[in-house]
Amino acid sequence: MFTQYREEIEQLRASDKNFSRLCDKHSALDTEVEALVQRKSPSLQVEIEHLKKQKLAVKEELYSMLREAEPVLVLKQQKNYLNLEKMAAMSGVRLNA
Repeated sequence: MFTQYREEIEQLRASDKNFSRLCDKHSALDTEVEALVQRKSPSLQVEIEHLKKQKLAVKEELYSMLREAEPVLVLKQQKNYLNLEKMAAMSGVRLNA
């Protein structure tokens, strides 16, 4: 899920309990859907579709949270890099750009 946001997801999971809870919910729904699909029972199709809709709703919410947090995370990364540059300069180490 959202491979291009791997780092952002890790950061948000660590700092936002709601985001982490939604990630866990998405994963649980995915596991549940896969288990039902493996049973290959036509009678489960309605339940599978319902779970897929729930999973999509969670995924959309996660994506919205990622997009909202992205500028803040980028600024934090830039600040961390600037601090690293400053520390390196103070110790006489050159960072490669």
